[in-house]
Amino acid sequence: MPMSAAADRISELSRADRCAYDTKLQLLAVHFHGKGTPRSEVKIHWHGDETQNEVDFVNRALDAGYAMIEREFGEGRKDTPLEILGDRLFEQCMRGEES
Repeated sequence: MPMSAAADRISELSRADRCAYDTKLQLLAVHFHGKGTPRSEVKIHWHGDETQNEVDFVNRALDAGYAMIEREFGEGRKDTPLEILGDRLFEQCMRGEES
């Protein structure tokens, strides 16, 4: 399959844009977590034209956000500002590290 035929909105993003999107999704998960919403109850409104890669990307990012904030809490960092979390997530992504 030619690359253009397999491309989707995620794979077409630059590294910086993909990391920014991933960071936003993870911070959204932190927001929902803070409201007491379990991950299983986070509603995602799909448009219907998403590729499986796009769906997987969003779900992985939300799962990672929930896991990250649980680690933060487990390590006694319950009050880390979102700006610091976001900067750290973005920098990790740009370095190719998992959050």
